[in-house]
Amino acid sequence: MSKLTNDQRLEIYHKRKQGMKISNLAKLYKVNKHTIEYLIRLLDRHGEEVLRKRKNRYYSPELKLEIINKVSMEHRSINETAIEYGLSSHGILYNGMKSYKENGYTVVEK
Repeated sequence: MSKLTNDQRLEIYHKRKQGMKISNLAKLYKVNKHTIEYLIRLLDRHGEEVLRKRKNRYYSPELKLEIINKVSMEHRSINETAIEYGLSSHGILYNGMKSYKENGYTVVEK
């Protein structure tokens, strides 16, 4: 799977809104269809500005714990929670939760 630029993400979003099928977009940009679905939902929720804020975003340990607790304590889905907080992918949250468990349920700051 190739990494998409912000310009490509916007192209995908606009092509989807114009009616292009998700499966065709996935083939065209060589990404998983779930990546496209996530991107569409993220931009629908937060708008195009969410793409401009992403570079080297800092998440405080308190915010990380809040996000992790949404999933583990409130039984929210990883996808929904990642979209709610404007994460560029659900993988960020998945990896954060994995690290949290591996480190004895402690948020590690990098």
